Amino acid sequence: MKIIYSGLQFNNYKNSEGLSFEHNSFYLGLKSYPNAEVIYFPFDRILEIGKERFNQEILEAVKREKPDIFFAFMLSDEFEPDILKEIKKYTVSLAWFADDSWRFYNYSRFWAPYFTWAVPTYSWMPELYKKIGQPNIIRSQWAANTDIYRPISNFQYPISNTEQPNVVFIGLWKKPRERIISAIKRAGINIQAFGAGWPNGRISREEMIKLFSISKINLGLNPAPGYFNKNSLGRLLFKRSINKIIPDFHIWSNFQTWLHRGIPQINARHFEIPACKGFMLTSFADDLDKYYEPGKEIIVYDGVSDLIDKVRYYLSREDERLEIAAAGYERTIQNHTYEARFKELFDKIGL
Repeated sequence: MKIIYSGLQFNNYKNSEGLSFEHNSFYLGLKSYPNAEVIYFPFDRILEIGKERFNQEILEAVKREKPDIFFAFMLSDEFEPDILKEIKKYTVSLAWFADDSWRFYNYSRFWAPYFTWAVPTYSWMPELYKKIGQPNIIRSQWAANTDIYRPISNFQYPISNTEQPNVVFIGLWKKPRERIISAIKRAGINIQAFGAGWPNGRISREEMIKLFSISKINLGLNPAPGYFNKNSLGRLLFKRSINKIIPDFHIWSNFQTWLHRGIPQINARHFEIPACKGFMLTSFADDLDKYYEPGKEIIVYDGVSDLIDKVRYYLSREDERLEIAAAGYERTIQNHTYEARFKELFDKIGL
């Protein structure tokens, strides 16, 4: 199978922030897919050659290489609509849309009709896509690249100037997350948070995987971001355009997006932590119980008090904790790899 893939290579278009989630999960996942030849067009190249030439290069490659599929992980406005319409004449095109629980209203619904197939991750999205005239919908889900995310043992604690924690959270600092972390600390529990904005700062992917593997409890924190913070309010009047933030006065569409910001999301961490055989304690999210069995493969909490109670409970029950982590790991490698996700997509498309 020949695939032309386009997505972001470096996080936020910044080499200094390392390879992006899309690169590590989708490009590398497709590259290792059995019998696949992948031709890569990273969005980052737009900064070197410009948007128009970037689009022309993709169209020329599609005509020349005759791929079985053009696969794009959508981010902003990297593509020209006329180029996408032209690509559909030569091959099957597919776009994976992230954060559709809120981005659908001012982003995904405008781009989906330019592709042969659209792939959202939320349970109610297929009906919304059909209403805008995109009948070719495959609801899929995040997963783990198990070539990267896998159990690691027999090493020294890797983070300098911090005590090895019983409980770990890894992710961007956000005020709602800080409130939860602070409540856990006030309860006298040894917890460390890592990522942009936290005092411990960012850590490497290798260190993150080690922490997933050795920490007694890994938290999946995904509280609603709130409606009246700078990030949420900014979406009413601004949008991303490649590597910049620009004004956007589509007020009604942006208002709908703003209203839907609080929907709990499944994210990649829900699969990456179990892939490292880590014990995961997480909040509720759309359809999460269809991917893991709560109480046996992961643990789900309801509110901060319940979270603290469950942290204390599982810290004191190592055998039970390890059994749940092992069950979550087995479920992940059997069902929740990107190879499995891509196979399902390609089978449904008829490749």
